[in-house]
Amino acid sequence: MDLNFLDLGIVAIYIALVFMSGILMKKYVTGIGDYLVANRTMGFNLGIVSMMCTEIGIITYIYYAELGYKAGFASLIVAFPTMLVYFVLGRTGFIIKPLLKMKIMTIPEFFSMRFSKGVRFYVGILMAVGGILNFGVFPGVEAKFINTISGIPEGYVLYTMVVLLTLVLIYTLLGGMVSVILTNYIQYVLLSFGMVFITVYGVYIVGWDNIVDSVVSNLGEKGVNPFFPSMFEGEFGIGFIVWQFLEWTALLVAWQAIALRLFSSKNSKTGMKIYKWSGLMFLSRAILPIFWGIMAFAYLAEPVAGLDALPLFIKAITPNGVLGLIFAGLLAASMSTYASYLLSWSSIVSQDIIGVIIRYITKKEISSKRQLFISRLTVAAVMIFIIWWSLSHKLEGYLYFYLQMTGMLFLPGALVSIGFGIYWKKAQNAGAYLAFTLGAIPPILYLVLSEEVKNTWASEFGWGGFLLALIGMLLGSFIQDFFKQRKVKRISKNQGFTTTQAIG
Repeated sequence: MDLNFLDLGIVAIYIALVFMSGILMKKYVTGIGDYLVANRTMGFNLGIVSMMCTEIGIITYIYYAELGYKAGFASLIVAFPTMLVYFVLGRTGFIIKPLLKMKIMTIPEFFSMRFSKGVRFYVGILMAVGGILNFGVFPGVEAKFINTISGIPEGYVLYTMVVLLTLVLIYTLLGGMVSVILTNYIQYVLLSFGMVFITVYGVYIVGWDNIVDSVVSNLGEKGVNPFFPSMFEGEFGIGFIVWQFLEWTALLVAWQAIALRLFSSKNSKTGMKIYKWSGLMFLSRAILPIFWGIMAFAYLAEPVAGLDALPLFIKAITPNGVLGLIFAGLLAASMSTYASYLLSWSSIVSQDIIGVIIRYITKKEISSKRQLFISRLTVAAVMIFIIWWSLSHKLEGYLYFYLQMTGMLFLPGALVSIGFGIYWKKAQNAGAYLAFTLGAIPPILYLVLSEEVKNTWASEFGWGGFLLALIGMLLGSFIQDFFKQRKVKRISKNQGFTTTQAIG
């Protein structure tokens, strides 16, 4: 164990505060609305902090740092689409304002209101599979990070995963979204300190000139220019940028962990304001960890795996005492993300899959307390699955791309179907089914093909999913509308024929 007593004491105090929050907040959770969306009482200040903390975990730092370690300064371009999409959605209210006015708790609820219960059920399955596969790599990657920082032997990764998830599970089951939002204040303070310290102290230790020289001498122009060798052939070229704008628009509209924060806001004006200003925070969320990866590239003497670069770098440069604060901050970030993701994906399973099946069989609505009980059971089930997936799945290529592609199992169809469902009256059930089905084909291919193909065609798989989803929506809607009109004409013709006979 490399953490000293001071470091361990800081971490222990934080964990105690987390448990206290769960216990104190349990009395405020009386129904499913409190548990999933904090009874829609979240204001702007807490909302923007909570949004930031939800989407920053140890894994966030790791996958961004991996980009910086492997691709140098060129990878900084990844940070900007997110900021711009947040600002545009928050400023215009595109899609998110109508969703807020609908007072829904999960994204698939929209599909039952606009399309059909069958579409909601189908979407719920795709969202659950994509979201849980996405979440499934978190424990393994983060447990290895924790073990590296703390000095726990690598053979104890499973034990670290179980302990980490059990801590999160207990306080999530107790307080739901209320306790998650409350602890975000503590996490925000620790995160802010940790991010600033690693950046400033890292530059001081490594040296700016050394950082730049290492990238230029080892990676050449490719490490500086995202469009090398051309705008269309570069790893982060035009195709990648188009994919990222589409992907982040879909994420901010249909990613359940983010949507829960949006739906927890007290009104649509607050929700839009949270989005508008979150962009700046998400810019730092990407730029700083990418820069840490670049510093790790310059500092570490021997080449290491991209996912190992950040923990080795932090451990090497951070003095004892400060390491405990940073470790607590990173742990805080992960626990917030885990809690929110457990709530998010279990809510899809409980509300939009199990709930739909029970209502179909019983022909009755489920009571709020019964929904709460089912949600808590599914939280535990999701936790067990992700431990198994972390142990059994081997990651290939950029972790960032894997996470984006698993999300794309439903995101292209979700963006297209929600957008057209809100703004196009002729959007039909068949269009939604086809949009989700066709949109899922490229990410499925990406996940099963070789690493060489993934690295070469990642951007095409990315924007291609959205293009196919658009084609599916238009084609399916036009076909269904065509047969509807034929049916109406046939009925009208038959009615006219019957009327003529009666008159005759």
